[in-house]
Amino acid sequence: MKFYKILIFFLLLPTLAFSNLRDEFPSYSYILTEFNVNENFIDDPEFKLFVNKHKREYRKRFIKAVKQGELIIPMMKNIIYERDISPIFLYIAMVESAFDTSARSRTGAGGLWQIVVNTGKELKLTINSNIDERYDPIRSTNAAIKYLYRINNNLNSWYLTTMAYNCGNGCVNKAIKRAGTRDIGVLTSHNNSYIKAETKKYIKKVLLMAMIGENYLFKQNDRVGEMMYKMNRDSIVAVPVRSGEKLSNLASVLNMNIYYLEKINPHLKQGTAPYNYAYKINIPASKIEDFNRNYAGISGQRPLYAKY
Repeated sequence: MKFYKILIFFLLLPTLAFSNLRDEFPSYSYILTEFNVNENFIDDPEFKLFVNKHKREYRKRFIKAVKQGELIIPMMKNIIYERDISPIFLYIAMVESAFDTSARSRTGAGGLWQIVVNTGKELKLTINSNIDERYDPIRSTNAAIKYLYRINNNLNSWYLTTMAYNCGNGCVNKAIKRAGTRDIGVLTSHNNSYIKAETKKYIKKVLLMAMIGENYLFKQNDRVGEMMYKMNRDSIVAVPVRSGEKLSNLASVLNMNIYYLEKINPHLKQGTAPYNYAYKINIPASKIEDFNRNYAGISGQRPLYAKY
């Protein structure tokens, strides 16, 4: 039985090795360029093997993540556009959390961008017994972009920045020093140990997810593309509310299921805005008119302005 398994592997190996990724993923040039990676990396044997091994599984993950982030992704795209950073960095969040706003790792990293507590505090996110803004889709996205810029100021390369997002600045700098090169092919090769295996897989995973996602720009009648366009019908926005406001009350005023309001406000641990100052709560953009009519305009009183 073992002999036949080995035989099948070697029969499939040529297919894996010579699969034409340039034709299958016409987005590759755009993706690699945005990450400051030479276009020829698409022909790297180890990267080709990785793509062919994981593309079906990751496409399923991609579709699941897009469905989960239906309200979240348009908001993230807008912030990314406003902060003048490449839209392909959306795929870091996809790999980190699959757009699950309440995602938490075994090491304590949390939210869409899997930010650890110390980094969150450095980025001015409020983290206490009542609020953890690492889980706020809007605040955490702004913080993550700030963090990515900070890393890139040191490494001056977006693929190195992405690797550092996984293992830290010092980790990548040490790897470059040990390898004597910044070449992605050398740093991610399984033939060396300049950087840990998790980070090698991480950058390849982000690149593959991005190639899958951006393919809809190059292919017509693509299922992923149809999903990407459909999800732009709604988004989330932050609106100022009175101190101590409860999500349950806001859900009633907006005539919506509290489950969806909690899903986009997981940072409010008690389901309540802070009591000592005005605050902004996330609501679906489609509910803005209801908010202005039924909440902000009640008795002619508008909630205090809350600085984001």
